[in-house]
Parts: sequence; structure tokens; C-alpha cells
Amino acid sequence: MLAHPILVGAVGVIALLSFASCQSNQASSSPQPSNKSQPVAPPLQSKTSVPELAVPQLPTGSKIVIDGNLDEPAWQHAGTTGDFVNVGNGAKANGQTLSGRALLTWDRDFLYLAIVIRDTDIRGDFAPDAGDPHLWTESTAEVMIDPDGDGDNRDYYEIQIGPQNLVFDSQFDDYNQPRITPNGPFGHQEWTARAQSAVSLRGTLNQPNDRDDGYTVEAQIPWQSFTKAKKVPPHVGDEWRLNFYAMRNNGGLAWSPILGQGNFHKASRFGRVKWVESTGGAR
Repeated sequence: MLAHPILVGAVGVIALLSFASCQSNQASSSPQPSNKSQPVAPPLQSKTSVPELAVPQLPTGSKIVIDGNLDEPAWQHAGTTGDFVNVGNGAKANGQTLSGRALLTWDRDFLYLAIVIRDTDIRGDFAPDAGDPHLWTESTAEVMIDPDGDGDNRDYYEIQIGPQNLVFDSQFDDYNQPRITPNGPFGHQEWTARAQSAVSLRGTLNQPNDRDDGYTVEAQIPWQSFTKAKKVPPHVGDEWRLNFYAMRNNGGLAWSPILGQGNFHKASRFGRVKWVESTGGAR
């Protein structure tokens, strides 16, 4: 897969979150999961509850330009996850160096996704033409998608987009399967999300001596890419399961914490996303 062009610019949306010691309190890394869960602190969230999000349709007549800058009015009416939390125990991430949040909207053709990440040391040192690079080993935004909404880990998808605007995307038949350790492939990497994406940087890549602010990933993904889904596009009122991560060095923060019940692929821990009608603008 060829890299998309990088678009660099200031973004008005900045996450006010922070990284909370993910290395000791999180589940295993996303594409290279361990066979056992890591010990975590006592959970601050219920072992059964997951966050829920209503995602409104793109208002009729609205348009989103995929350029990494969330300056269209449509983003003001998008659903937002709020601040990502500690993967291991669901604690708020305060006063540290990594944070993130996601925004979503949709129409009958596309899922529109933005992930705003604060990262004080943005890393991305892959070849510019790399296909399915292991983005989780540096800095990346990640989304897991279970289109059937049942959390059973059958036929789910993983999409990562890093600060170089490189993409790792794959489809899995079951929990972490198929995979070949240690170097992959992870899932069916021949699958492509056909995402149109752009990234705006608020800092400099691979310069540890300066302090970056972060980056924003903006993407448009055709519903028809989800070939294993029972129904696409979704109808108003349908519910899918998704999770979002801000990743750095094989760890990170999540929208829905895993709480020691598995690794980043644990679909029963993905949040619940309901596709609803537009809440703003003319329809």
C-alpha cells in the first residue's frame, strides 16, 4: 500500500488529556497480542459496562474535505468519544504526555473519522512507501471495528493511521486470528479499508529534543470496504462496536478500557456506537 501525502497544518481541536502509565497497567499490544493478560490495578469502571456513543449523520448539503484540518462545520455536529483513558483500569490520564479523542459522522456512502492526539514526541520513521507498516511500534491512531455489534470477535477490522499518513489495515476472522508471530502477517493484511486519509502535524517527526503538541488524523472510509459486515451502510438506529486508541511504543490510551480482560482486540470491551439521524444543519 502506498503512502498518502502528508498534510501539515495547525488544528483548532486539541485534546486535553494525558498518558497514565500504560506500560504497566494495560493489555498487550494491538497487532502482536500476548496469550495472557497483564495484571492491572483495580478497575475504576465496571467489568461489564462499556461507553456508548450516538453518531449523527452528516447534515444534508454538508461536505468534509479530507485534509487533516477539522475546520468544516460538520465536525461541530459529529459524535465525540471524549477523552481516552488508561487501557488497564479506565482511569483518567492526567498530566502526562499522550492523550486523544475521536470524532465520527457518516452518510450512506462513507464513515468519516477524526482522531485528535496529543503526543509530545511524535515518532514515525517508516519508509514513505511502506505497506502495512507496524505503526504501533512508534506513534499511531488506531480504530477497531466490529460491524455486527455483538462483540463476539468474529469478522472484525483494524485500521491504524500514523503521523506519516501511512496505513496498516487488516481483517480478522476471530480473536487475534489469523496471525503469525512474531512478525506477522496479522490478520488478512490483503484486505484494504480503501481509506482516504490526511494527517496534520503540530510538531516535528523524530526530533526527541523538542516538545511536540501532537497530530490529527482525518479519514473517509467507504462502507463497502467492510465486506464481512451483515449490512452496509448501517441504518439509522443500528449499533456497531468500535474502539479507539492513541498509540505510542506499543502501548497507549483507549476510548473503552480493556480492564485486564484481554488485549486491544477484545471486542466485548469495544464501545457501543449507534448510528443516528443528523442533529445539526438542514436535512
